[in-house]
Amino acid sequence: MGLFKGIIRILRGVETGKSNDHVPEIDQKEENLKKGHEFENYVVELFNKYYFSIYAWTPDNADKYGGKWVESNKNPDIVMRFKPRDEKFAIECKFRSNLYDGNINWSDDDQIRRYNRFEQETSIPTFVVIGLGGIPSNPERMFCIPIKEAKYPVLFPIIFEKFERKPGNKFYWNGEVLE
Repeated sequence: MGLFKGIIRILRGVETGKSNDHVPEIDQKEENLKKGHEFENYVVELFNKYYFSIYAWTPDNADKYGGKWVESNKNPDIVMRFKPRDEKFAIECKFRSNLYDGNINWSDDDQIRRYNRFEQETSIPTFVVIGLGGIPSNPERMFCIPIKEAKYPVLFPIIFEKFERKPGNKFYWNGEVLE
């Protein structure tokens, strides 16, 4: 639907003679949002429903509220519950099409501070799950990094490669580490 709206905007600009310079930026934002949701769904499917349930899932729909800021939208994307021991952990999902200068640009300083604060205030272990390459529903590579290790907006291979996992494998929770 987003692509269709973009085409209509371009055509309307041609008809009226107005510039459509803003359209690619809007379309890119919609495309990134779509990829993010697709990757979140992929990650959730990697949890066995017998052992895990979704405790919370941030809607990422701040625009729905007419520019009003919803505090919970700033939390990690998903909070999962390991049913056998009633333990919770949080996941921030990020999909990147490729490396940038050999590194992964995953966040900004404010986000990292918020996720660390979330972990400290809630005592819920928090992880960054990054899909790299391929498509969001089938990434070529995948990493599951504890937020304590994802200290900077740019992650170097010496950090993210320690936490690489096979993309299609189901997740396992041992009470401290998400693998």
